[in-house]
Amino acid sequence: MQTAYFTICSRNYLAYALVLRNSLLAAEPGAAFFVYLADAPLEEGAPEGVEIIPVGELGLPDLEGMAFRYTVMEFNTAIKADCFLDLLTRRGFDAAVYLDPDIKVFRPLGEVAAALEAGASAVLTPHILGPLPEGASPGEIDILKSGAFNLGFAAFSAAPESVSFLRWWAARLHTDCYAAFERGLFVDQRFIDFAPGFLPNLHILRHQGYNVAYWNLARRRLTRTASGAVEANGQPLVFFHFSGVDPSDPDVFSRHTATAAGPEDGSIANALALDYRADLAAQGHAQWAGIAYAWSRFADGSPILPPMRRRPPEVGTPADWFKAPDLDWWNAPDPRIDQKNGRVITRLMMGFWELRPDLREALPIGTEAGRRGLHNWFHRHGVEEYGAGEYAVRPGLAGVLRGWR
Repeated sequence: MQTAYFTICSRNYLAYALVLRNSLLAAEPGAAFFVYLADAPLEEGAPEGVEIIPVGELGLPDLEGMAFRYTVMEFNTAIKADCFLDLLTRRGFDAAVYLDPDIKVFRPLGEVAAALEAGASAVLTPHILGPLPEGASPGEIDILKSGAFNLGFAAFSAAPESVSFLRWWAARLHTDCYAAFERGLFVDQRFIDFAPGFLPNLHILRHQGYNVAYWNLARRRLTRTASGAVEANGQPLVFFHFSGVDPSDPDVFSRHTATAAGPEDGSIANALALDYRADLAAQGHAQWAGIAYAWSRFADGSPILPPMRRRPPEVGTPADWFKAPDLDWWNAPDPRIDQKNGRVITRLMMGFWELRPDLREALPIGTEAGRRGLHNWFHRHGVEEYGAGEYAVRPGLAGVLRGWR
């Protein structure tokens, strides 16, 4: 089979993509590897010999709208199905394998190739392969929120059932690829929970050496063989997913959990992470990390705040949204809220409340006390915390309902 491997990243993550590429090619020399760039194209300094495909080449029907509505993480995951389709239907590969940029490969992905050769339409890895120990972080409920399968890895063949599934998945990701636990969504992953029902020829890969990461280390004991190779529960380590590893802080194994690693294999996991940080440095992470995401700001230079992405103005086009923040829209009292108590709750304030589980729990918006608390939090903490700027402060402080649309 002609198989393509690919990852997706923005420009600031290119060092990660290069480490992944180098490790994959060391394990599988001659493999076709692509980097889909979920960002503006590189203006200069593109790494030599690396196949980089800007997102603009995918022909997305609503590229600007997606770039505005999604955060950088959401946007990177929202184009994943389209990248699969690009490789399988436009570029003519028989199969395609996706790997997150923060993965390092140690051995050939032979089990994936074997499953695809045997007729699997897709290959997926579950987050966990059995119950977690009591007190594990993250726990089983946390993982349920994110989805049964980890989409740091996925493989699809060009079979008709795969292409049909990918087109369905792409359509969902174009509109609902949000990190929104309160809506039952976690970017691209929750939709893949349907895969066992939708894909008759799905192969669930249970090899312990695939997709080893902080969320399953509590049940995957890492050991070294006499030759120094790493094994997970006695099976060769194929790839390690360094999700949340801090390139500059060796004391933080993953920013997503307080647990550095399993109690017995922490030394091996942390040694792998130490080597990984060195790999990133060698690929110029300090340089790449300084490149700003193309869609992080309005054309006037002001930041696009997280709530603005979730509820863009109901007027104008995405091109209009990107020009400058629509202050009339965001500073207007939210029409869903009772404004009779004299404290204006603007759309921007409500946007932060909807994004923050701690605010939703502490400040019930259906009560006057909750609304007063949100108003006070926004002006005392929220404006500074999110860099909202003075333009977002004056209307709420004035508390005057006049001329709003």
